[in-house]
Formats: sequence, structure tokens, C-alpha cells
Amino acid sequence: SHSWNLIYALQEALKRFEDAKVFEKINETYAYIEQAITNMGLNLVSPKEHAAPIIVTIQLNENQSSKAIGDELALQGYIVHYESSYLQKNNWIQIACLNDYKERDTKRMLNCLQMCVLQSGVYI
Repeated sequence: SHSWNLIYALQEALKRFEDAKVFEKINETYAYIEQAITNMGLNLVSPKEHAAPIIVTIQLNENQSSKAIGDELALQGYIVHYESSYLQKNNWIQIACLNDYKERDTKRMLNCLQMCVLQSGVYI
């Protein structure tokens, strides 16, 4: 048996995805972040044709630390995925595209990411 409260909460959360515009926004956010990341000179783990548009996975260079950069982004108020052991082992950072972010907030986060990368000794 399952908790009715949990089932109801899931049902309510899924209502957001009933409108196709939500998926268009996710795709737009992914494309925007992907372009910015490649313009920074960073590498994506999966090529666009093999990636799901809900999350961008970034491969950092050897002289960068996903933990240090993720911690710095968190201090600036930007929560990215970096704390899992497999992400740290591979030196990856992930940015989720599921939420309805304002473009200016996404730009600020990407600018902060670029500053963190620059401070880690890689010049873009």
C-alpha cells in the first residue's frame, strides 16, 4: 500500500508537465546552457544528439575541481549537481534544466561558473 498523501503530491507535481510548453522551455534552457558552456571552452560529457535535455553534464579539466567549483557556485546561491561520488570521481558538474529559470538568472549562474573556472587557472 502507498501513502495517499505521497500519491497526491506526485499527481500534483506531474500536472506541471501536462502542457507541451514546459518541454519547449526545457529544450530552450538546455540549448542556451549548452551553447554557453561550449563558448567557455568547456566540454560536455554527452554530445547533443545523445543527451537528454533535462540535464547538462560538464567535464572539467584535470586542474579544476568539480567540488571546489560546485562549492563556490553554492556560496553564490547557485545549486548545481557535483557532490555525488561518481560526479566527483569523474570531475563532472551537472546543471538541471527542469525548473522554470529566468534567463537573467541563468546568465548570472553561467557568468559565475565562468569566473570560477577562470579562478581555477584555466583561461578561456
